[in-house]
Amino acid sequence: MQPAHLPLTRLVCKLVLFACFCSQQALAQLPDTLFRNAHIVGAQWTIQDHGKKSNYHFGLRQEGEAGSITDSTIFQAASLGKVVLAYITLRFIDSGIISADTPLCSYFKYDRIQNDPSAKRITARMVLHHTSGFPNWAGNPLSKEWYKAPLNTEFSPGTAWQYSGEGFMYLQFALEASCKKPLVQIAREEVFEPMKMMHSSFVWKDGFATDAAWGHNKDGTATERGEFFLPAAAFSLLTTANDYTNFLMNFAGGTGLKKITQAMLLTDTVAVMPPTHRPSAAAAHIAWGPGVGIQYNEHGPALWHWGDNGDYKGFFMVVPGMQKSMVYFANSANGLTILPQLLNFYFGPQQWWSIRWLNE
Repeated sequence: MQPAHLPLTRLVCKLVLFACFCSQQALAQLPDTLFRNAHIVGAQWTIQDHGKKSNYHFGLRQEGEAGSITDSTIFQAASLGKVVLAYITLRFIDSGIISADTPLCSYFKYDRIQNDPSAKRITARMVLHHTSGFPNWAGNPLSKEWYKAPLNTEFSPGTAWQYSGEGFMYLQFALEASCKKPLVQIAREEVFEPMKMMHSSFVWKDGFATDAAWGHNKDGTATERGEFFLPAAAFSLLTTANDYTNFLMNFAGGTGLKKITQAMLLTDTVAVMPPTHRPSAAAAHIAWGPGVGIQYNEHGPALWHWGDNGDYKGFFMVVPGMQKSMVYFANSANGLTILPQLLNFYFGPQQWWSIRWLNE
């Protein structure tokens, strides 16, 4: 004979299970709500947790068109390409192709710096640390005039921090000259093929046309698709969140690097103190390693970087202490506005000094 309270117990269990199901459904819809409220047209992100990857996507490739974002949709990764070049540079340093502290002019004669003696002291380490002294851009890098425009340092190389796309282009040219290969080939051999990044390239491929995201301005109007035909490590990487997570897991894990080189990611750092700006509260919790930002909070050091090509945004965060990472791309000028909420959703509430620093 069954106890009289058994039916009630079963009812309670069913209610608990139903409540859990509803809670999970609500959590699953939370990122979608964030995107809609922020007027983000489309996004793609990958969460890595203790080595297991989960891919997510939201919205449309192009506003007003039928194509939805998928796991294989191609996004502009913007400055996240700099981290790929940083990894290649560390590989070349390990193999003796270049030296971290030899002036880059020893490998490549850069006509744009010929009238600036200070620029001839710039090394790979300075570029990776963003202490080259170069501005972010001395002109529009998509214009023909940029290749001939004079490039001058704004302070003595190695003495202060200033984010610079120009520095990474100089480093790219030096690496290409040192091994007599173009960046497209170098990246394919060193990164894309061994890391199974089948949807990644520094130049446009015809196969991208069917599943590439268009950029959108803050109003949600489609702008352009960014079909780069010249490789630029500083901004032209085209990839997916899943592909880039493959890279990050290898980069942060030290694949193909000497142990001492891998350790440099967290130990060979400089303060992010620009020469013409006052220190900020968030900057005290940020440093810059070889090609990657370092954030320090209650979970220890984390690797991070952001990407901003105007109407395309990107971001990643790797928290070794939690064995978790996130790679995120959006085809919207509003793409970075939801980062605190998205990070809290997947990592739990904590101090995101990197986001505060970006917004200062």
